[in-house]
Amino acid sequence: MLNRDRLNDAEWRAIRNTPHHVIIAVSASGGSAFDDMLERSAGLQAIVDAMHSTHPLLRELAASTQIMAAQDEIHAWYLTVPEAVRTPTTLKAKALESMQQAVAALNAHGGPADRIQYGDFVVATATRVARAAKEGDLFGAGGRLVSLPEQEFIARLGALARVLAG
Repeated sequence: MLNRDRLNDAEWRAIRNTPHHVIIAVSASGGSAFDDMLERSAGLQAIVDAMHSTHPLLRELAASTQIMAAQDEIHAWYLTVPEAVRTPTTLKAKALESMQQAVAALNAHGGPADRIQYGDFVVATATRVARAAKEGDLFGAGGRLVSLPEQEFIARLGALARVLAG
């Protein structure tokens, strides 16, 4: 099974940072500031839960030092993006670009089980984020659990994950 030692720094950063980019991309798809907080918290919990994974690569990206490093790098990247273009579209594009880089690293170094585990993990994290808060509700009434923009993004992410699987 693939672990951090078989990857160069750029490959590891792509694999480690992708789930964090995905969390931001999904939570930026719409909703209130409170929704964003709930969704980002759910996403971070999904990453922390990976410490219980049977896959060494997922356990490594769940280490607190790795979570903090990923968040620091993403925050630094975010500050380089001009405020006028800090849009959901930009955040989704960055998450998909990061996923493509992770796919390339896993295709170069990982086996089928590595690719499936990672792809499933990233898509499950995105889904967990999307389901953390309803969009378009009024004090809990109405709304959608997973909004159309979230569904579309998760579908695109899933397509990249299928490239990994196959």
